Amino acid sequence: MKSRVTLSLEESTLNYLARRAEAETGGNVSALLERVVQAAAVAESAKLHAAWFTNRPGYADTAEAERYAA
Repeated sequence: MKSRVTLSLEESTLNYLARRAEAETGGNVSALLERVVQAAAVAESAKLHAAWFTNRPGYADTAEAERYAA
């Protein structure tokens, strides 16, 4: 489900977004922003998952051993 938001942007920022949106989405700034924010969220999630596994170096081996034991 999509929700509506209101942004307050400098005119130069809005002009940049409009030019980029024209090139990438046919002018749909909303679609451009959704794509950019989603990409940032996925990148952050991957970084957090990598850190989680780094802090638990034996997790994958332990999980695999438990799977075979079951």
